Amino acid sequence: MLVYARRSLLLSIVVALAACSGTGNTGTSPGLSEAGPAVNAAHAALSQTSSDELVLAVLDSAPEVSGGREITRRLSFSPNAKSSPVLINFVSDGPAQGGVPCINCVNGASSSDNIGLTGPSSYIPTGDTWQYSLSFTDISYKGKCKLAWAITSGKKVVDSFSATLNLTSSGGFVLYALNRARPQYSGSATLTGKITCASTTQMVKAPLEFQ
Repeated sequence: MLVYARRSLLLSIVVALAACSGTGNTGTSPGLSEAGPAVNAAHAALSQTSSDELVLAVLDSAPEVSGGREITRRLSFSPNAKSSPVLINFVSDGPAQGGVPCINCVNGASSSDNIGLTGPSSYIPTGDTWQYSLSFTDISYKGKCKLAWAITSGKKVVDSFSATLNLTSSGGFVLYALNRARPQYSGSATLTGKITCASTTQMVKAPLEFQ
């Protein structure tokens, strides 16, 4: 009789648990459904995406913003037939200020082949507006190029933005910078810059720290 009673009790517990799981669960986590369908999709994507894949997706979907500053230095190249049409140079950041970037603006430089940037600093104080720049060498490309920036921390997206340039002639280097208000975030992050010129894509990264 003792064994029978235990089995009856166990069966009652299993039935009760099954009933609880059947009510309040329609295939979607209650916590996610309360946040809305957009959040559900984002959470589902993040849970199945690596950090590197996330960065690529963020760069590809980065919203386009205007108001940046473009400078171009034309140079004469004699590329090999198999040379990449573009080569990424660097991504940088620092306090936002007017007049930069600039070309042939370094006092005392021995040639006109020089640039000026805002002071490089990857530590971003609270309340500051920041300037982000991206540069690449144009070896033989003419046409549109998309420049994109992503600021991420693991699987958290801190900020993303992009700009499109139209290169009417080839040969030289391109430098583009724009200002961004500081996002609501504190801690370490990674700044990734990406250029996409037709089928050629290249990326470069730098660490950031938000106060």
